[in-house]
Amino acid sequence: MSRDSAPELPLEDRASGARPEEEAPFSVSELLGLVSETLEGQFALVLVVGELTSFKRAPSGHCYFTLSDDSAAVDAVMFRPSAVRVAFDPQVGAEVVCRGKISVYAKQGRMQLVVSAMKPVGEGVAQRTLEALKRTLEAEGLFAAERKRPLPFVPATIGVVTSRAGAALHDILTTIHRRYRYCRVVVSPATVQGAEAPAEIVRALAALAELAVRGECDVAIVGRGGGAPEDLAVFNDERVVRAVASFPVPIVSAVGHEVDFTLCDLAADQRAATPTAAAEAVVPVHSELSEQLASLDLRMHSAAGRYVEAQRHRLGDVAGRLRDPASLVAAGRQRADELAIRLERSLLDLHRRERVRFDDLRTSLQHCGREHGAGLSARVHLLAGGLERALLERYAQSRSTFIELSAKLNALSPLAVLERGYGVATRGSAGDGPIVRSAGDVSPGDDVSLRFHRGSAVARVLFTTDEEKS
Repeated sequence: MSRDSAPELPLEDRASGARPEEEAPFSVSELLGLVSETLEGQFALVLVVGELTSFKRAPSGHCYFTLSDDSAAVDAVMFRPSAVRVAFDPQVGAEVVCRGKISVYAKQGRMQLVVSAMKPVGEGVAQRTLEALKRTLEAEGLFAAERKRPLPFVPATIGVVTSRAGAALHDILTTIHRRYRYCRVVVSPATVQGAEAPAEIVRALAALAELAVRGECDVAIVGRGGGAPEDLAVFNDERVVRAVASFPVPIVSAVGHEVDFTLCDLAADQRAATPTAAAEAVVPVHSELSEQLASLDLRMHSAAGRYVEAQRHRLGDVAGRLRDPASLVAAGRQRADELAIRLERSLLDLHRRERVRFDDLRTSLQHCGREHGAGLSARVHLLAGGLERALLERYAQSRSTFIELSAKLNALSPLAVLERGYGVATRGSAGDGPIVRSAGDVSPGDDVSLRFHRGSAVARVLFTTDEEKS
């Protein structure tokens, strides 16, 4: 529609509040063209810093991404000639500075930043927050390998937490039905994108957890069917991660992104790259199970038949070698009777032989006893005479030795010396002092005790005389 043929509508004059003269409206293309000219004129070259919350490199080499801060976001594009000059690999979560100009993408009617250069600044706020949360949960042990539980071999009931409207639910149900249609699927729906998604996922998991506690859910799948990296933020929410980690039965995280890992992937018992892979992980293929069971049944019957046949042959061999029990008993009794008769005869023969031997020994002992007794008596009388003579000789020798030693002892005794007229002087009047051997042992005025052959006396020293001077 041209401006000349467009209907005329009254427009309010925003500056004065009066109604302006009637004029023709702009077309959408003309309006966006004017806005683009205005923005490109006002912002011909700008520097913008922000966090890469999405980033996609097209096959053409162009890069499409979103720059964000705490309260706003702007779409951006960097065409191939500029993209090949970027000296680093841009990743979601990185903080970058971009140089470019503001433009309007007329086809979608949205403003975008056409970037001509980009350089890194560091990790963005969202990335730093995510890493901090990851470290906290890891320190609590939520990602520990020993917490991982094995998935049940053939679950009776499978719980699914995802969006009802997404392709993920269709993929899960189709795969389960194709592989093992005999299990029950319980869907606990929740939105998987947006501000309300974390709370809804937590509620959906809590509903399934109640079933699991009652034994009505054996394994669960939580996830979505892919999306941009910024769409995965729901599965990095702390509330969702803790709900997954505390789920009472094994749970599979199926976020649907081949490269990026979410915290839910780390907290779950198993990670699947896609919802289809998650469904394949929780149920076996029924046809394969049937083939395995048939093979095992055949092997079991074959092994049982072989075992029974082997035991039958063994029993036949044993039965052929086994004699009649009655004949064995009769033979044993006959053998016992023979042994009893032989034992009785042997005992009688032994008794007769020992009786004869005893009589012979008694006769010999009586005869030898009389002869041996006479000889012993004569020998005793002879030994007694010899012993008496030896004792007398020994007594005479001992008496002679005693007399000789007594004479020698008397000769050496101090009493014998005193008997010849000598005396013994000791210091002190008590008679128990040391013996006085020289004049130097006493001094004038000292008392000395004198011991004689008979009796003793006490004397006092009047003076002493040196032996050399006497």
